[in-house]
Amino acid sequence: MKTKLVSKKCLLALWIVSLAIIVAGAFVFGFLGFNADSTAADRASVEVSGYMGQGDLRESIENFCTDKIEADGYTIREVNFYESYSFMDDVLEFVLAGDAAADLRQYAETLETAIAGSGIEGLDTAAITVSSGNVVDAPSNTYVWRTAVGVGAVAVVLFVYVAIRFRLGMGVVSLAAVLHDVLLTLALVALLRIPAGMTMIGVAAFALLLSATLQMGVFGRMRSDFRAAEKEGGKALPGARDAVALSLGESRKGVLAAAAGLAIVCVVLGVIGVFVGINMTFLMIAGLIAVLASTYSALVLSPSLFACIKEKSDARRAEKAKYNYASDKKRSKDAKASEPDAAEAAVEAE
Repeated sequence: MKTKLVSKKCLLALWIVSLAIIVAGAFVFGFLGFNADSTAADRASVEVSGYMGQGDLRESIENFCTDKIEADGYTIREVNFYESYSFMDDVLEFVLAGDAAADLRQYAETLETAIAGSGIEGLDTAAITVSSGNVVDAPSNTYVWRTAVGVGAVAVVLFVYVAIRFRLGMGVVSLAAVLHDVLLTLALVALLRIPAGMTMIGVAAFALLLSATLQMGVFGRMRSDFRAAEKEGGKALPGARDAVALSLGESRKGVLAAAAGLAIVCVVLGVIGVFVGINMTFLMIAGLIAVLASTYSALVLSPSLFACIKEKSDARRAEKAKYNYASDKKRSKDAKASEPDAAEAAVEAE
């Protein structure tokens, strides 16, 4: 009952596709880097918060603030409006060009005073507050290398744990799988030009932990099935690839259920971000890519790789079983012990 999913041809094809995507992603990253997340770029802003109603009132506030800010010598790069559901406020964000962060805190008080005396019809000045914001974007190399070192360290720890708890071959496959899943996720983020920033650390950590969890779930099932087969004299599972395929089929539903649940969580977080005024769309997409990469690895890539390892391991064990590897001293002792029994048998035969 061999299946194509754990065949050598399938393994070769899968690794070629995966490596092609990873190399392409590395090439794009090397020349273009990740697509910068504009919401996390260096920015100095003045935020006007409070109830602004709809239509004319909001437009009047925006026009007044625009004229005032520009009259005071600042250049407005862009104006954003969003609803902050966490504070139940409307927010007008005036993003300023240049490095104006040093004196914005004091200027925010000046602008708030000006709005209070603006005389805009229908405006409750007591409900309007002005604050300054300043975001400094960390260079990508500062978090890319730290992420790489962290992923490598955790992957080694995972290898040791899986090799001790399960089998050495499973540890090797787990190490290859988690590195593959993290690299594949980041490569797709780079290729699809998904805006990325410091959040990629969280995405890489999510991909690593999810991959490790799914791998151990599949290998845990395999270990139980293999032990059961050995107790039955090895007759339940006729071959290494058939054994892996059968055990994989029994664990597939659990892996798919876990992946579907995490995908729903990613989507829910993205939707929540819309309501609280935080753009989590790109983080949600990157999280879904991590779920797909880890699921693909746990159900297809890892089993096919482990099937090759198990096949060679079983062949070596079968070869060793043909020979008596006891020491010469032990074989001589066993031979002497069997001589009296042989003599008694001969006497009885006469």
